[in-house]
Amino acid sequence: MNPRQPHVDWDSLFGDDYDHFDLPDLTPELSAKEASDMIRLGGFEPGTTLLDAPCGHGRHANVLASRGYTVTGIDRDERFLSMAAEEARQMGVDVEYRHVDLREMSFDAEFDGAVSWYSSFGYFDDETDRDILRRYRRALRPGGRFLLDMHSPYRHIPSVLANHEMHVDVLRRGADMAIDIQELDAVASRYYAEKITIRDEKVERAHYSVRMFNAPEILDWFRTAGFAAARVMDERGGTFTVGSRRLVVLGTA
Repeated sequence: MNPRQPHVDWDSLFGDDYDHFDLPDLTPELSAKEASDMIRLGGFEPGTTLLDAPCGHGRHANVLASRGYTVTGIDRDERFLSMAAEEARQMGVDVEYRHVDLREMSFDAEFDGAVSWYSSFGYFDDETDRDILRRYRRALRPGGRFLLDMHSPYRHIPSVLANHEMHVDVLRRGADMAIDIQELDAVASRYYAEKITIRDEKVERAHYSVRMFNAPEILDWFRTAGFAAARVMDERGGTFTVGSRRLVVLGTA
């Protein structure tokens, strides 16, 4: 049995090193494209109320608001929320940002739709993650839709098999480097990872783990969370296969 437990070093993973290594790739063009994908895959009608949870630094919420949606964004990170509010001000859009942890969401039939994008689900133990999924369900009005975007569970398996049971990502920014080492616990269906950053010759280490789901399992989770219907698809809205890059789930309240 793997003695490791689900854990995330939130502050280390989403601090200054995140800004340095990750933010440059999250361009306005990418955010606009992903917002369009959300609208298309979720079937969100113009002008409806949307919950973006977690919203991070608001890169999707602000675009959605600029397209006429009424958006509420929540996140546990007050720094991200400040960044989101400042961008909203610069864009001239109105988004309600709230400092709320996913585990403490208490919305009750307030939204027509909800989104969880960019692999933001599955970081806690199963009991907690199931409760979070129920909270998404309770946040929706009857007929509301929840769009969940995750890594495909099959995405890194070829790399894991070829690289001593590990998947390794390396990102360079000039002389600086971020190395992400992931080990798959097949019994728990969970990746345990260490992120090592080398920046200005200083080395930092952070750990996290994330749950992987196959299609039947995540559909069962949606059913037991109270969704009336759910279906899986790939990142383009097509059939989910072992070659798909993303696993996207659309649940209807």
